[in-house]
Amino acid sequence: MPEFKILANIIDFMEVNGATAKVVTFEVDQKLADEINLKHGTNYSIADLEKAVDKCVANEWVAHRGLGEKYKYLGITTKGVGAARSRARAEEIKASRTWLKKVSDYIEDHKG
Repeated sequence: MPEFKILANIIDFMEVNGATAKVVTFEVDQKLADEINLKHGTNYSIADLEKAVDKCVANEWVAHRGLGEKYKYLGITTKGVGAARSRARAEEIKASRTWLKKVSDYIEDHKG
């Protein structure tokens, strides 16, 4: 889902630059699309990212920080930081399962 990739990209920027969520703003443009596609090996268009940002705004993960265009002056909220970190942690746990646990989970998911 591009929503969590956008949020993760913002968090990475915050950590590299030592900035807080209240200070960082971003916009949906070709530069953002190129960063996300390069980092995650995806092929999202600007339109895909705009739809993802709409979902993020609806979930209150991203908020408008200024007046102007719809996809400019956006900032991540504390709720968005929590959602992104929670998702990243869940993926880490899922990836670090043993093969026996993976088989067990597969059987559990597909039993009828």
